[in-house]
Amino acid sequence: MNKIYPVALLIVTILVILSLTLNALTIATLLWVRDVALDEVAEARALVASIRSTTLSHTVEINETIPVKASVPFEEQVLVPVNTTIPINTTVIVPIDAGPLGTFDIDIPIRAAIPVNLEVAVPIKETIEIDTTVPVNLKVPIEIAISETSLADHLDERDEALDRIEQLLTDPLNDPEIGTRATD
Repeated sequence: MNKIYPVALLIVTILVILSLTLNALTIATLLWVRDVALDEVAEARALVASIRSTTLSHTVEINETIPVKASVPFEEQVLVPVNTTIPINTTVIVPIDAGPLGTFDIDIPIRAAIPVNLEVAVPIKETIEIDTTVPVNLKVPIEIAISETSLADHLDERDEALDRIEQLLTDPLNDPEIGTRATD
C-alpha cells in the first residue's frame, strides 16, 4: 500500500493540474467570448444609431394617362361695343292729297349717315363637354427621415435592449433589475 499512495498522489496531482488548466482555459475562452460579444453589441448599437439617423431617398416616376370626363357649365355676359355708322341712301314715295286736284306722289330722296355708338350685353350660357386623357409624366423625389417615423421607436427599444446586454456583459454580477450585487 505504500507504493500505491505515491502513485495515487501523483495521479491526483496531475488530474488537479489538468483540471485547473482546463478551468483556466475555459475562463480565458469565456472572457474572450465576452469581449467578442461586447464588440458585436457595440457594432449593433452603432448600426441601430446609423439606421435611426438615415434618410431614405427615392424618386418615384409617374408615367400615366388620366382620363378626364366632365361637363363644365359656362355662363357669362359679354359686353360687345358697337361703334359704326349706318349709311342710308334711299328714295321715299310720299302720297300728298291735293284735295280736288287729286293725290300726287312725291319722291323724296333720303341720304344720311346715322352714327351708332352703344354697348350690347350678349349673354352666353353654354355647357362644355370635356372628354379627354391627360398624360402625366412626373418624377417625384421622396425623402423619409427614419427618426420621424414609428420605426424610430422600435430602434430605440432595440438600442435599450442592446445597452442592457452590454451592461450585463461588462459587469455580470450587477443586474439592474435586482438592484444589488449577487455577492451581497
